Amino acid sequence: MTETLDIDGSKKGGQSRVSRVFGVGFRRETYANLVYLLARFPIGIAYFTTFVTGLSVGLALVPLVIGVPILAGVLGLAGYVGVVEASLLRRLRGVEVFHDPADPGELSMVTYLKTVATDPRNYLFVLFAFVSFAVGITLFVLITVVFTLALTLVAAPALYWLPGVDYEMTGAEGTLELGALSVESGSFVGDSIDTFPEALLASLLSVVICLVGLHAVNLTARLHEDVSERLVTSKSG
Repeated sequence: MTETLDIDGSKKGGQSRVSRVFGVGFRRETYANLVYLLARFPIGIAYFTTFVTGLSVGLALVPLVIGVPILAGVLGLAGYVGVVEASLLRRLRGVEVFHDPADPGELSMVTYLKTVATDPRNYLFVLFAFVSFAVGITLFVLITVVFTLALTLVAAPALYWLPGVDYEMTGAEGTLELGALSVESGSFVGDSIDTFPEALLASLLSVVICLVGLHAVNLTARLHEDVSERLVTSKSG
């Protein structure tokens, strides 16, 4: 009786592991994570543009004193980075977190400026905004390249034979200079896909690329979620 339970448990565990590995492309969470990571690109650009402009103007006008309240206003605006991140976590990651920045409508101007200038989270939000810009560009490029490559290869069996369609694995020509070392790039040039077995192999390779890419998306989204949640829920002061 005990052996039967162990065997059944092992089978269920095996099925669960197989489902986790190969079922990643059929889970809604995976595509929510993909959207979450792709959203880093436009949001990162918005963060970067806003804070570079605000900090540049504020620092330039510091000698005229007016730059000081502008810089304080930039810090106040940084608090709304937490609002954006909390909203993304709720909508795309299902994490119930909220962030309430200082409200200038509830405080006097002096108190508000003092509050935003002395809240260390606002400085962290500014840093997060700049990091988010770099991360967003990197993620967008990687996701685009990996999944474009995978989709191109998966269609190889249906497209490789069409006139005007060339599947060249590599196409570098010339010489690659690495300091004192010169490498003929022609030595790396591979064969094109021009037979059905080659196209089928390329298509199977694309499945592996997709699986690895989607698991990487889920892992990256969880890591980004953890960092964002810790920042948003951190205590001020």
